[in-house]
Amino acid sequence: MRNFPVGIVGLMLLARALSTIAADSSSPRIGDAPPALQLGAIIQGPRLEEASWEKLRGKVVIVEFWNTACVPCVAANPHLNQLVAEFTNQPVVFLSICDDNPDYLKNFLRNKPISAWLAIDAPLKPTFSAFHVLGIPHTVIVDRSGKIAAITHPDLLTPEHIQEILDGKPSTLPPPESISPEQTPTVPLIEIPPREIEVSITGPFPKPNGAYAARGWHSTIFHADKAPIDSILTEFFHISEQLLPKTKLPEGLYSVRASAPSNQMAELQKRFIQSARDKWRITIEPTTRRATVYITTVATTNAPGLKQVQERAGGGEKPGGFYLGGLPIKSVVNSLEHVLDKPVIDETGLQGLWAAELNWEMTPEELTTETRPAPAKVIKAAHDQLGLDLQSAEREIPTLIIRKLTE
Repeated sequence: MRNFPVGIVGLMLLARALSTIAADSSSPRIGDAPPALQLGAIIQGPRLEEASWEKLRGKVVIVEFWNTACVPCVAANPHLNQLVAEFTNQPVVFLSICDDNPDYLKNFLRNKPISAWLAIDAPLKPTFSAFHVLGIPHTVIVDRSGKIAAITHPDLLTPEHIQEILDGKPSTLPPPESISPEQTPTVPLIEIPPREIEVSITGPFPKPNGAYAARGWHSTIFHADKAPIDSILTEFFHISEQLLPKTKLPEGLYSVRASAPSNQMAELQKRFIQSARDKWRITIEPTTRRATVYITTVATTNAPGLKQVQERAGGGEKPGGFYLGGLPIKSVVNSLEHVLDKPVIDETGLQGLWAAELNWEMTPEELTTETRPAPAKVIKAAHDQLGLDLQSAEREIPTLIIRKLTE
């Protein structure tokens, strides 16, 4: 068993990411049909159209997600090459998928050959995203009937594990939630910086039955999954939804992937603005304006309604309040902003995940209409129950000028 040091921060990020996967009903699971392979190119192997689940039916497929910048991934390749050799001339396909630039990959292969089929994911990693790959190396095994038989780490994979799946038996590999990151070195993808600027906007999509509109930044990588345009813009440009112009935007839900090296973030913003112009027929101009806001600071650290937690969980609004199961403090601030109908700036300095519950007494008018509560009532409840002070102030804060293009 190889043992590579992985930073404590990396392990914490990965553990948090894996807990998110466990709570996400859309994550591929054992027994599910795998998501489509949306590959950009085959560097080594058959024609691109052969890499589809329809064409691979009847074979065991070992899909390996990796990257040439990932030390544990590179170290796992000789072991995987041995497995490829052992199952030559059997209905077993090893498909290695990376997100490298083709030139990087070809240079890498000159000194460190790989025996598997070798593919590059399409721009902005749709296959990585569909399989919810948050840390690499990451191995998914699909059985001959086209169902996911195991999700594992390549260090744990043996010829016996492949043979039992080939024979139609259930996999004896440990379930993914029981795999220890200390024993199986994995690099969180958010630690691997992008090497080039990429922006993709797809949609519109219909409203799904389950959860939707997830969006956020991971270092220099932005994602939004089936979200309305206004929420995409507020998250991408880090602005308050209260200051978003009332311009009528195209309806529907859109998915966005945008990434760039850390020294090219200004260019990423320009590229996003151009993509928005092409896709949504709007112009976007970042600017600032002076506005009345609430500044949030910590009043006390032992408030009954705000507790730091280790696992991520959702939340929502309720009559006379809101609750959050385990989210960054930004989500608490955003909930206060929605209730107060005014920008709220986080200056708490609180890190990690927080469970929050806030309640206030409702008037008969609030119970029967959509009237917002008096700000003073919410501010007092936030102080008493969450230990947060909200003070009114004048600040210069970012906003956008949005115009529709004329046909």
